[in-house]
Amino acid sequence: MDDAGSESTAVPLDLLLQITDGFSEERKLGSGSFGEVYLGVHPDGQKIAVKKIYDMPGVDEEQFQNEFKNLARLQHRNIVRLVGYCHHIQEVPAMYEGKLVLAEKIHRALCLEYMSNGSLEKYISGGSTQKAHCTEYC
Repeated sequence: MDDAGSESTAVPLDLLLQITDGFSEERKLGSGSFGEVYLGVHPDGQKIAVKKIYDMPGVDEEQFQNEFKNLARLQHRNIVRLVGYCHHIQEVPAMYEGKLVLAEKIHRALCLEYMSNGSLEKYISGGSTQKAHCTEYC
């Protein structure tokens, strides 16, 4: 997951599962309206924030693409940098009209620069020790 400048790197789901300990509660940094954010620690020690997009009706492909494009375009010292993304389609068995069928489950995540000082909300709210909930761009 090297720094690719303005180009983001495709990150395999298997790697995200490895570096977040399977998206464990211990690695959870916060949550927002579109997903949950986890600390990812790459084998080389590099830390990233992994925003796992919720798999729910209303969070569609167009919204993911828009957020991805917006983050990829933004280059500002006060905005976290997009360093990668995951878009993985998995076939899973599911019941449909009383029959077992194969359905597509889409795993989407955005990999962002990790900010070790915590979220902006922590500073605005007076430094609460509770885990802060992320806003749209965690």
